[in-house]
Amino acid sequence: MRVYLKRTLTGFVPADEASTEAVRGYRLGEVYKADIVKPRNYQHHKLAFALLGLTYQNQDRYGNFEDFRKAVALAAGHSTELVGLDGEIVRLPASLSYDALDEIEFGKVMASMMTVCAHLLFDMNVDELADQVAVYANQRAA
Repeated sequence: MRVYLKRTLTGFVPADEASTEAVRGYRLGEVYKADIVKPRNYQHHKLAFALLGLTYQNQDRYGNFEDFRKAVALAAGHSTELVGLDGEIVRLPASLSYDALDEIEFGKVMASMMTVCAHLLFDMNVDELADQVAVYANQRAA
């Protein structure tokens, strides 16, 4: 079961009516296990893909978007390691999906990708790139 919680001075409390109803079914004094994550912000997710799309359109090294996205993830340090059968360690790009990262982790990845993309765009200023990405994302949403 998924419930949304809000942190208060006295602890976690249900954040909405559906979560309030859900926790009423749990017995007082019992111990329950939970994984606490900050839900992803859809607007940040859209900005990340706007960043990748805009940068992809303004580079000529990669012929398809998926390869480009993976290369940026690797350069940003968003990767996992795989040990091959021969013992060689290979870095693989990690996922940007909603379930793969919470909002806090995603913010760190996004900042690193912004730096990588700014460098790819001829050492563009990161703040200027962020402004351009916001404009690009708004144009695509319209």
